[in-house]
Amino acid sequence: MVKPIPPGSVTMSDWNIVVIEYEGHVVERFIGYCYEIKHFRFSSDVVEYDPVSNTGKTRSGSSYIFLDRPGKLHPVAKRFLDDFNKHPGIRLRLKYES
Repeated sequence: MVKPIPPGSVTMSDWNIVVIEYEGHVVERFIGYCYEIKHFRFSSDVVEYDPVSNTGKTRSGSSYIFLDRPGKLHPVAKRFLDDFNKHPGIRLRLKYES
């Protein structure tokens, strides 16, 4: 089970944006390795991603700084996503190719 993390400043690598489709809704979330918690992090809904500055913001108020470009996920984040994708009625895809 993923433990909720309060909003803050997040430094992330080995990340991507996950597009989640369910019950007619589409949301995007950041997922990747978080340096502050030294584990993977699955964000709240993405409000903004700026590829020029490689930063983002989420609905919860967190600010993200990405150390690399979106692409291949951290192995633990990938396992979480693979398990999450098994839920019926939910369709997931990565926004950026790795």
